[in-house]
Amino acid sequence: MIGLGAMGTALARALLSAEHSVTVWNRSPEKLAPLEALGASAAASVADAIQSSPVILVCIDNYAATNKLLGADDVVSHISGRTVIQLSTGTPKEARDSEDWLRRCGGDYLDGAIMEYPKSIGAADAMILIAGSEAVFERHRSMLECLGGDLRYLGENIAAPAALDLASLSYSLGKYVGFAHAARLCESERVGADQFALMFPVGDRARELAEIVHAGAYELSSLYDGASIRVWEGVAQRLQAQALDAEINSEIPDFISGIFKRAVAAGHGEEDLAALIKVLRGA
Repeated sequence: MIGLGAMGTALARALLSAEHSVTVWNRSPEKLAPLEALGASAAASVADAIQSSPVILVCIDNYAATNKLLGADDVVSHISGRTVIQLSTGTPKEARDSEDWLRRCGGDYLDGAIMEYPKSIGAADAMILIAGSEAVFERHRSMLECLGGDLRYLGENIAAPAALDLASLSYSLGKYVGFAHAARLCESERVGADQFALMFPVGDRARELAEIVHAGAYELSSLYDGASIRVWEGVAQRLQAQALDAEINSEIPDFISGIFKRAVAAGHGEEDLAALIKVLRGA
């Protein structure tokens, strides 16, 4: 397991719970100890981690970071004969490029998208999308099933998980920007965000966002599963990149990205998505 952020750690824990032999590596070594206590082996380097197992799961910030780690001189020579399963967030083009590169290195490749928050990893209804060679997928199916009960093999179109992940994120971003305007609309007519919140059922993200606006408490909270505005700005940029790669209309991701860039520039990057309303309160 390469990468021990919140998601990578959850994946490693699920593998250990299923009694797999797991070696872990992370750029920040302090994250290794809790998993060592659960039975994982800690690798001193990426090269050591790669050599320890026939299967390498990667879950880090992006594909560029993955390429840098796996392309290092002391690592790339050990990829041949191994399977790399990429679970980082990226674009369809990055998935295709990764598959081409891994094949040239003599390795097998599966690309995946995790459609859950870390706390849901291992649950019976946790959805994980995987694509690539069917033979390679079947070889590792049982291992992947312990990460999420709703494991979906999408076929050999390696770009499919990234495309569906980005499509889902695009839909979410549209909702979040729409919420910001909706909340501002209510404010302009002296209708409280608390009243707006009651339009949605308990647990609905729109209700959570409205409650944050009503309380004026925009810092990230463990009460909600939201990522920061800065994280979502990165998502908007990936949507722009995909539109450029695919030569499709980019008006919607361009528009959304502009709002998020303004929010980050105004100092709201580490706040909850509800803080987008602050940008819309300007003239």
